[in-house]
Amino acid sequence: MNVICPKCGKENTTPFSDIELHQHGFECEDCHNDFGVDDGKKLKEYEDKLTEFYFERTYKDQHVEKLTIKEIDGEIILTPTIIYPNKMMQPIEGVNFTSYWNELKVLFFEKIFILDWNRINTGLLLGNDEGFKIEMKFDNLPSINITGTNKFPPYLVVLDQLFKDFFNLA
Repeated sequence: MNVICPKCGKENTTPFSDIELHQHGFECEDCHNDFGVDDGKKLKEYEDKLTEFYFERTYKDQHVEKLTIKEIDGEIILTPTIIYPNKMMQPIEGVNFTSYWNELKVLFFEKIFILDWNRINTGLLLGNDEGFKIEMKFDNLPSINITGTNKFPPYLVVLDQLFKDFFNLA
């Protein structure tokens, strides 16, 4: 099974290695985009410099699940919050996520290719729309924001599955 393209969601991808540029990655044969391109340093730099991660998911019933991962007092804390349509907020106690933080950063940059996601994803707007927002903050690198309404990157399902149990702690 091939790696799924983070742009079009197809599996018709092939790995490549460019000896001259000292890069490797994948090429999608369907949409003709390269993704996961790395020179052995770029992705590691993003992993090392990621300081905060915010994930927000709005569902059809208009409840919102927000998740924040950031350093607090020397530990990496994952804090989920649920916001209901009536604007009532239900914070959930933060979880020490320090031992999983490095693995999660590898997942973001090397497995689900989050740097290659379209920054804005918009589908047909009908009211009571579903959506998502991701914000990543880095030390000495520009922040990255990725949003979507009724159109979602192929790998968003991975984040939905990964984070869903944290919202069941309520």
